[in-house]
Amino acid sequence: MPSDDLDDLIKDLEGASPYTTTQKPKGDQRKTPQPEGGKEITEPDQNPKPRIRKVSKMLRDNKNMEKYYEPRAVSIGLLHYGRDKFSLAEGHKLKLAELFITENGVDEFGLHRKIKAKIVRLEQCYAEEDARRVNINDENLAWMFLIDGFALLNYICYASLGKLNDLKKIGMDMEAFSQDLFLLENQIPYEVLDDIMTSAAKGGANMRNLIDRFIDQTVRDIRGSPLTSPSPTSTSTQQQQQPPPAHLLQLLRNRLVGDHDHHKTNEKTKTGKRVGRVNELKSAGIQLKSGTEGSLRDNISFASHWLTAAGTLTLPCLVVNGSTAPKLLNLIAFEMSPDFQNDSQVITSYIFFLHSLIDQPDDVKELRKAHVLINNNDNSVAGRDEEVVRLFKEIGSSDLDSIPEPEAYLRVKEQIQKHCEKKWKTWMTLFAFSAAAIAILVMSFSSRLGAPALN
Repeated sequence: MPSDDLDDLIKDLEGASPYTTTQKPKGDQRKTPQPEGGKEITEPDQNPKPRIRKVSKMLRDNKNMEKYYEPRAVSIGLLHYGRDKFSLAEGHKLKLAELFITENGVDEFGLHRKIKAKIVRLEQCYAEEDARRVNINDENLAWMFLIDGFALLNYICYASLGKLNDLKKIGMDMEAFSQDLFLLENQIPYEVLDDIMTSAAKGGANMRNLIDRFIDQTVRDIRGSPLTSPSPTSTSTQQQQQPPPAHLLQLLRNRLVGDHDHHKTNEKTKTGKRVGRVNELKSAGIQLKSGTEGSLRDNISFASHWLTAAGTLTLPCLVVNGSTAPKLLNLIAFEMSPDFQNDSQVITSYIFFLHSLIDQPDDVKELRKAHVLINNNDNSVAGRDEEVVRLFKEIGSSDLDSIPEPEAYLRVKEQIQKHCEKKWKTWMTLFAFSAAAIAILVMSFSSRLGAPALN
């Protein structure tokens, strides 16, 4: 894109500044523009996706948690559009967009017409009550989607290639930008990214591979190392079996959880039993083991060793630090969305499973010793055991006991409970047997003491 054209675009957008609202015409029905032949491009979505929305009040009630849901550096998408705190970042996004357009041979004006033609459907990707506060006409809304999409894809491509240092000249805080990419309230429809990649004259197909690499690296950051990555063939097959994600955050969830699970949770057993804290399990002879391979849904199990009255609880490995906490909490917020269509809230279930194990810093210490929790030598406050306890207690302050859990989690909880009950009964039996044996010995000794002496 020639620099003069970009300057014109900036002037057009600044003419109706993103930080002053552009009123829609009164009574505007948001009719979608029609191409030749009169048929609307945007038709009802046959496979509705979960909408991009504000994090639920239930999760936001704790003021200490709000920082995990609010963008730090940049507004992406509709929900934080126009806020003064992000005015500087708007200029940075335009620079990223210009660089992306130039390097990838994108026809930004043709793309704008395409995006504007289906703007109604794209706006409907947001919860109506959350999008209603933003007054922006179709023209500028289409540009907003495109500029955000260009900036997002440019960052992902450079990050995947290990070339983020090349973007320092733009002036944006890239670390903060990376955190803001996976906030529920900071998403744009994945369809926009797909349209941009399809239209790119240079490297469009490779961009999809770079997104896969970026998501895989993010999964490794969350799960720790080592982590067995799926082969390119298996990843491609898995993606073909899954419907397109609603946004980047859902793509991350799909990769963390594994195969797309359509199963319904048994209504009679959807609420799992609580398990004891780590040191209570340790007292019951249960050892912890880290599972570094597999998904968060499948890589949890319990084995009871009857001969030794011991047990082994295998848990997915997880990094908990200042970088991963916002991602995990926004994944929970996504799973708790009212229109989340999957009954298996895997990430929420696992985090609350960990919450039930953690009460004191020594619980965190045991989880770290077993390599279930990793801080990767993070020196931030979130890396300390006390802060991990605080984080999980804050998470547990939300009353989410009725969440439907994956069968794997329900089964493990039941197995742990049976193991503890079995061990308790075993100890009671041994105690009773020992008490009876001692009583017999005492009676025998007493009877001997009371027996007449032999001449």
